[in-house]
Amino acid sequence: MKTKITASLIILLAIATAGLAQKISYNAAAVKLIPESSFLPNADWGSLFYDASHSDAASRLGVMNEFALGPQEQIFVCNRGKYTIQILDKTGRVIKTFGKKGYNNGEFAGNPNLRGILNNKLLVVNDAQGRINFFDLDGNFVKLITLDFAPLDIFPMKSGNLIVWGHVPVSGCRHKNVIAELNYESGKYSIIYEETESNSQPGIIQTKKDGVLISFAAPYVRNQQMVRVTSNDRILLANNTSKTVTVFSKENGRYRESSFDLQMAQLKVGAEEKQAYYENFKKQLRKDGLDVSLAEKVKTPGFYPDHLPYFYNIILDEQNNALFFIYTNKPSEDYVFQAYTGEGEFLGQSAFEIEGYELLSQMAHFHFAGGFIYTLALKHDAVYPVRILKCRMEPIAN
Repeated sequence: MKTKITASLIILLAIATAGLAQKISYNAAAVKLIPESSFLPNADWGSLFYDASHSDAASRLGVMNEFALGPQEQIFVCNRGKYTIQILDKTGRVIKTFGKKGYNNGEFAGNPNLRGILNNKLLVVNDAQGRINFFDLDGNFVKLITLDFAPLDIFPMKSGNLIVWGHVPVSGCRHKNVIAELNYESGKYSIIYEETESNSQPGIIQTKKDGVLISFAAPYVRNQQMVRVTSNDRILLANNTSKTVTVFSKENGRYRESSFDLQMAQLKVGAEEKQAYYENFKKQLRKDGLDVSLAEKVKTPGFYPDHLPYFYNIILDEQNNALFFIYTNKPSEDYVFQAYTGEGEFLGQSAFEIEGYELLSQMAHFHFAGGFIYTLALKHDAVYPVRILKCRMEPIAN
């Protein structure tokens, strides 16, 4: 069985006609992404993604960098390793660099994460210890809000507030997942949803080498909760081991909860794939000079799943339809998704294709605006392969 787990998971379709997004059939055989060659023509990719390399994509530190899209195609590039953010003009030229490592206002205590634009005016950046920095679109510090829990993701809302998805450690080797609405003006938040979970992870193998803790994870992330917020401030909460999606909608100042079910099945993991993983893991342990007997833990019940999760990521299109990216056992299929309306109506299944580039996994910052897709990708056979692309779309008929 071959599944696509290194692909960039967050891409979406929207084509503008007379300023309105043109609908494309979600039942198309595929949707081809076509990069616009005129976008950021003067960008120095080697400088923006200085740590890109010829090695495999998973080891390129450059792909950990992020970008945010502002009004009129203003681009912010976050170099997480350098604790800086750069502002690009429409040609790709760097016009300003700001930020540094530190604990003062406008500085970053940990590797910064771009979290979008609030009200088309403020860049939202969080780093560590519950800190959220706000900058104007010229890169000037405006405000710092510090939470008493750790944000996993932050979503600017149309209302001017922010939805924060985070977690809080609690006693007994457990943690509490939290969805909260943060008031930008007051810095106070109200809890919308919370659930306590165990920190027990059967899919993790740990050992030490030279006093350093080393962890190995099972190949598929399961029991993973995901939160997305629509442009009209509805909140979607989904767990990739469940077909039920919970929706929170605010009415008369209070959140109402509803749900819908997905129409998809889990793929079964075969014995051959489990054995291949076991053998490859032993080779990796031997190569790293670690105890090869650790590979036996792969056979512990619960480490390697019998079925894959239902989906591995969710994105929202410009009409607030939700695209759930699913695993496939067909080698020729990449970036396959099922689409649903916000009310749970199934719209169809399709896939994205792109020539000359590789779309990246783990890249959370993809942007859909004005009928185009803005995303990170690797350009084939380039010395510095990481690119920011602006793509139009072309449906491929069945």
